[in-house]
Amino acid sequence: MPLGRRLESDLDELDLRLIRAISTYPGASIRTLAGILRVSPSTVSKRVRRLREVGILRGRGLRPFFNYEKLGFDLTAIVEVTVSGGKLLEVERKIAEDPHVTAVYDVTGPSDVIVVARFEGRAQLSEFVKGLLAMPNVERTNTRVVLNVIKEDDSGLIDLLTSKA
Repeated sequence: MPLGRRLESDLDELDLRLIRAISTYPGASIRTLAGILRVSPSTVSKRVRRLREVGILRGRGLRPFFNYEKLGFDLTAIVEVTVSGGKLLEVERKIAEDPHVTAVYDVTGPSDVIVVARFEGRAQLSEFVKGLLAMPNVERTNTRVVLNVIKEDDSGLIDLLTSKA
């Protein structure tokens, strides 16, 4: 899987391992992450601070909320997919296997599936959409490109849950 162009930062292997660890173990402590990565807690703390400073890691605590544009995935697409032949789940599962895909939703309305995916550029998006259209039982797609992200943060949901406790 390509890593993206990493436009605004120069990430090394430890940074990438840290990003993966934060994604895999949301809410893990600095000490836990240090154990996973086999480095000192102060190293993890410094790296986390730097990821925040360059805008890659956002939000409160160590919940994984990454700015994928800063990791080189400049293009976010929302793709509606219409599926025929009663093969909806099979098509959704196949789409979900693509590493560019961040979400697959089974929806009501004129389309059957909504896909959110991130790409380094138009060429990757074009290849992805053409791949969807080549899939058996995919009738048509409708693609929208995100121009600006106004809000992309689910921490409010966590706040709602913790405020009820």
